[in-house]
Amino acid sequence: MSPLSLAGFTDEYIIDIPELDEQHRAFFDLLDKIGTTVSDFYKPLDDDEVDDVIDILSELREYALLHFRTEEAYMQETAYPGLAKQKQEHNRFITDVIRMEAELMNGSAIPAIKIRNFVHDWYRDHILGLDKPFGKFYKENKA
Repeated sequence: MSPLSLAGFTDEYIIDIPELDEQHRAFFDLLDKIGTTVSDFYKPLDDDEVDDVIDILSELREYALLHFRTEEAYMQETAYPGLAKQKQEHNRFITDVIRMEAELMNGSAIPAIKIRNFVHDWYRDHILGLDKPFGKFYKENKA
């Protein structure tokens, strides 16, 4: 089975905070694991794939929690006015990933493309819409 890759981390995602940029890059690398696990993105996962995708989602969730804590610490350091919105979006993402994990564990027939697209699109939109403005703010306001 050949790995199916996403449009991975590109320069457009750079927010000019090296630690956060590296975490964003690592997140996209981790997300690409789904492409090496499933044979067909458009059919429901088979039993072996379900277990593997649940493991990947769990790993993504744990990594996201670490990343969100790190990112929010940078925001607190500069009294970023968008911190509350960031926390709200971070919490929504974690809740949605937990929901997907539960649906898979309960036997829902979810095609991998739905999971991959949700996670990828959320992260892409989050970086471009919320993290990029923070990167600019951080550069202008860091102590």
